[in-house]
Amino acid sequence: MMKKLDLHIHTKQTVSDPTFSFSLDKLKEYVQQYKIDGIAITNHNIFDIKQFQDIQNKLSGDCVVLPGIEINIGINGVGHLICITNQEDIEDFDLRCKKIEDKIQYATDKITIDELGEIFSDYSKYLWIPHYDKKPTVDKDILDKMKNDILCGEVGSVKKFIYRQKDETSLVPVYFSDLRPGDDSFLPTRQTYFDIDNITVQSIKKTLINRRHVSLTEYEGNNLFYVLPDLPISTGLNIIIGERSSGKTYLLDEIAKYHKNVKYIRQFELIEKDQKKAAKSFTDQIASKRNSFSEEYFELFGDAVNTVKDISLERDEKDIERYLSTLITYAKEIDRADMFAKCGLYNEEKFQIRSLDSIKELISSVEKLLDTREYREVIENHISRDSLIALYSDLIERHNKELRRSLEKTWVNDLVETIKRSLRSSTAESGITEVDFYNCQLNRKKVERFNELVSSIKKKSIINEQKIEHFTIRTSKRPFESPRELKDFSKKANVVFSKIMDEYTDNPYQYLMGLKEMDGIAEADYYKYFVCIDYQILNQYNIPVSGGERAEFNLLQKIKEAYLYDMLLIDEPESSFDNLFLKARVNHIIRELAKTMPIILATHNNTVGASIKPDYLIYTKRYIDGDNVQHERYYGLPSEKELRAASGKIVRNIEATLDCLEAGESTYNERKRDYDLLKD
Repeated sequence: MMKKLDLHIHTKQTVSDPTFSFSLDKLKEYVQQYKIDGIAITNHNIFDIKQFQDIQNKLSGDCVVLPGIEINIGINGVGHLICITNQEDIEDFDLRCKKIEDKIQYATDKITIDELGEIFSDYSKYLWIPHYDKKPTVDKDILDKMKNDILCGEVGSVKKFIYRQKDETSLVPVYFSDLRPGDDSFLPTRQTYFDIDNITVQSIKKTLINRRHVSLTEYEGNNLFYVLPDLPISTGLNIIIGERSSGKTYLLDEIAKYHKNVKYIRQFELIEKDQKKAAKSFTDQIASKRNSFSEEYFELFGDAVNTVKDISLERDEKDIERYLSTLITYAKEIDRADMFAKCGLYNEEKFQIRSLDSIKELISSVEKLLDTREYREVIENHISRDSLIALYSDLIERHNKELRRSLEKTWVNDLVETIKRSLRSSTAESGITEVDFYNCQLNRKKVERFNELVSSIKKKSIINEQKIEHFTIRTSKRPFESPRELKDFSKKANVVFSKIMDEYTDNPYQYLMGLKEMDGIAEADYYKYFVCIDYQILNQYNIPVSGGERAEFNLLQKIKEAYLYDMLLIDEPESSFDNLFLKARVNHIIRELAKTMPIILATHNNTVGASIKPDYLIYTKRYIDGDNVQHERYYGLPSEKELRAASGKIVRNIEATLDCLEAGESTYNERKRDYDLLKD
């Protein structure tokens, strides 16, 4: 017998909870309204035995209440691990939970796996449920150490439940409310059904041995779940049909309120009312979506700009001129050299201080190899861990030696400079100003290479193309063509680029120096002002899209983006598009997407409603009785002859389908006869 359980409910506000005030009446309402057979009280790092007994007494006759606790545990971060026991073990469980409470005072506190073992000495007595595909997840190393006692994992959405249920190598997924019942709490439809007779830790654990005995509804195995308290739907593709004003959009709105992380494509939202504004908005949206790509593409060029922006060739030239001038003066006054000027340290050069950046990067890289968990097996197939540790130790020792040498040189340089200042203040001779010729020449070479690099990247070319069905998103680069174009790109009213436009064309380095003098342009954005990025959406003929095609592309893009969400809702796409586009371009994408997540599509169009071949059918019906208007929802498989409502009412599937998609059976037969006459 299938039992509906919610084994993750909070009834006390702790340091790990948002603010809420527990309502026992609300919890009772939740259990009764959703007909829940069993719950577990799992507060963060605390078990209140008195409150638990109050809840147990209040819900006596409604459901079984199991004692539990949600524990902060981890190695690096903090993961959440639920522990549940039987009612008869409550006294012993209370004593063990007090040890958890003593150890965890703040939300960031956690216990180790060893501490968990000391507190709960026999893991087999309990039901363990880690946050698995739900944040904050429990470390994989902890799951591995408890693999004989952890049989299931809590997931954060129906989509993740579907994915984990199909993966035979993963833990059996369970989906719970994580509810904090207060007076104004929203009651979620997140429960899991277990094929058990009695609700005990042992029976639940036996059920988890076979993932087919765990589902999101009491029937049809794992293919259905409750999207609303009174409405089961498929985990795949669901079609809502119904006459005008029968409640299709209202139903979608209600589902959107009940669930988080939902992609909702509303009716008419893709229709363009002002083509000019729509075209600009379309271009801006595409540019925004592709901006991350261009930033990644020009990341290395940005590093080059950051290297060159602090180089001052003018300052280098002045330093060299000053050196030559003082050198000539020194040569002319050599005969005036006194005892101070003749000292060996008077014109002594400083030690060159070697950068330690290279060896620091090496040490950091070896640290990453040692710390990584995800690819540890691959690494150790080629390099043993002992070898990596030995390399890490040698590099640190080498770094420390070089650091010591660098500090010694710095100390000597400072001492020599102090002595030289003293000698210069005592001698009558003019000293020679120091200059770093190597650095000056290196700066010249950097600027030279920078100018070559800019000339290269400014060349017009296509840098990326991405296909979405018959559309192409093309990203290309070219030089800015005018000061006005640069100003428009900057979106700054007070900047003027005409003064540096010649440098933009002929001398990129001087152009960069000009950017530095402008107010309102962030240093981090300098690199963006060298190349203009264009974005185009082209149709199958490589021509920029028209207004209607823009709407088609937006629909396809929104459907593609739904992969990032847990559920997709679409309201009457036929309101904006023709049947050929829907059948040829949209239907197959939706079918493919429905293999990985629930999709609910409202329609009165047979191209969408019938040709798409849905997994589940929902029929909305409006009844008018005098001044009263009532809405009913019928549901079932497309192959079933009858659709049923939660109230027990039944309608014939064929009548509902023909009425909504074909304007009735007579109209369907008439249209079919007309089409037959057109055939040979």
